[in-house]
Amino acid sequence: MKIFISTDMEGIEGISSWNEMDNVSQGANCTSLLKQELNWIIDEIFRLEKEEKTFSIEEICICDSHSRGENLVYGSFGDKRITHIKGYPRPFYMMEGLDASFDLVFLIGYHASIGSKNGMMDHSYSASCIYNIRLNGRNVGEVEINAYFAGLFGVPIALVSGDDILEKQLQDFFKVPYVRTKEGLGRFSGKMYSPELLQQTFQQQVQKSLRNRNNLEIKHISEPILLEVDLSSTVVADAVSIVPGITRISGRTISYHSKDYSDIFRMILTIAMVGGRFAQYS
Repeated sequence: MKIFISTDMEGIEGISSWNEMDNVSQGANCTSLLKQELNWIIDEIFRLEKEEKTFSIEEICICDSHSRGENLVYGSFGDKRITHIKGYPRPFYMMEGLDASFDLVFLIGYHASIGSKNGMMDHSYSASCIYNIRLNGRNVGEVEINAYFAGLFGVPIALVSGDDILEKQLQDFFKVPYVRTKEGLGRFSGKMYSPELLQQTFQQQVQKSLRNRNNLEIKHISEPILLEVDLSSTVVADAVSIVPGITRISGRTISYHSKDYSDIFRMILTIAMVGGRFAQYS
């Protein structure tokens, strides 16, 4: 069995703002909290492999996907079957390295989509330049976007972790084992759960995801696909609308059509990268 773990950081335990991640000493603490959650997950996977003997782990690929993907210390998990994707830019960013050889995807430390009331550090691929993303008319965040990408390879999302606002958003998207790490009270405030409780919850949900792995939904989006993005300002729209294939449909909104979700996924990344350069342009 091969498991792909895509890690963000806004949805991990104990963190309430980007200020904590940017501060040198606090940033190191945030990274250690992410590492702690990953250790709980990995230890439980290996425990189940040894005790239940219903699967054998070939690889656990950790895709470090917060900011520039330089959060985790290389070689710090102590098992030769663990691989580590890091750095930026990369063609498929949060899902880089995923292919049809994998069996399951875990999305760890994820967050609510942009504009969510009480969603902690809410955004959708870019906090600076993207206000909203719609796929075929449905508002989506990073979980949905990445779940459809995993679906291209026939791989289901088997575990998600983040705050209670993200949990509620996903209720009508799919049913998947979920670890609620905290409760959002505002964009930069929340009620934190104890690590003792979270360790137990991660263990329980990893067990559920692996024991129920053959019944998980693989997400596919109907084609042709319409991508619509509301941008943070008209100058960002000025910049991204020069990308071939993009249509500007209003001052701050652009659209893009494709029959290939891989193109849609890469266009979202393109908009985030190009638009981010102009978010503070004046």
